[in-house]
Amino acid sequence: MANEDEDIVRCLRCFTCMAERAATATRRCTVNPLIGREIEGCEIAKAPVPKKVVVVGGGPGGLKAAHTAAMRGHQVILFEKESELGGILKSEQAIPFKKEMYELSHTFARQCYKAGVDIRLNTKATKELVEKEQPDALIIAAGSRPLVPEIEGIHGDNVVIVNQYYLEKDKVQDEVVVLGGGLAGCEASIHLAHEGKKVTVVEMRDELAPDANVRHRPLMLQEMDGLVEIRTGLRGVRITENGVECMDQEDHKVTVPGKTVICALGQRSRTDVVDELRDCAPYVCTIGDCAKVATITNAVYQGYHAALDI
Repeated sequence: MANEDEDIVRCLRCFTCMAERAATATRRCTVNPLIGREIEGCEIAKAPVPKKVVVVGGGPGGLKAAHTAAMRGHQVILFEKESELGGILKSEQAIPFKKEMYELSHTFARQCYKAGVDIRLNTKATKELVEKEQPDALIIAAGSRPLVPEIEGIHGDNVVIVNQYYLEKDKVQDEVVVLGGGLAGCEASIHLAHEGKKVTVVEMRDELAPDANVRHRPLMLQEMDGLVEIRTGLRGVRITENGVECMDQEDHKVTVPGKTVICALGQRSRTDVVDELRDCAPYVCTIGDCAKVATITNAVYQGYHAALDI
């Protein structure tokens, strides 16, 4: 009605709302921390004393923290080391059924710009840079980096890190091994199979995607059934131009053929950034993946509440 469609925070179809109700009998919504808590009030209260807040990281948690802090009347500066906001959400743009997650970064960014957040792209937050701003509060939302173990061949031209797939999708050939059967690996395998590629998922554990929520996981596994080949109980030890050499649970060698390998072995917190910056302000809060690798939901909620605490 207000002709402001671009400001609508759209549903991600992530099933967090349904999964939380099944698991904890509560309501949660990834994009709206107030869902199920409306009795607390739907307006963000102004802070009694405006302060200077620095946010490090322009992913979903950092953007939510910056917007909430700005809505409370604080002066907010956000440092993002890359040329585009979104953090790990940028990697979702190449997978059509996850486009809403990529678009969320644009929506959150618009909210920040409209609220007056000073966003500084291509700016790596160092201890000297943050201390120069003399912030009253610092929210560290530096995210995570892909877990890339030092196995032979992992840095070969036929290997694509799943986070970088949106930049290197033209390298992916018609026979693919997805190394890692977590949520990211499973969703990538579905997308690649829909493109007509022959896909095999290799997972060290006995089950796939234990990190997926209880509503989403069974439907995803059902989609994978018959669409991709699943090889569990295999540990990748070497990548060659012909595929992935693995060891099974009895230490027998197994070769899984493939022309391209997608490395989807999880994420690791950027604890080095946290360690460097943790003493740069009187109030410091670490949120999202750099505190503990988890979900978009956790990052958004932690960013929201971190800003309310200032």
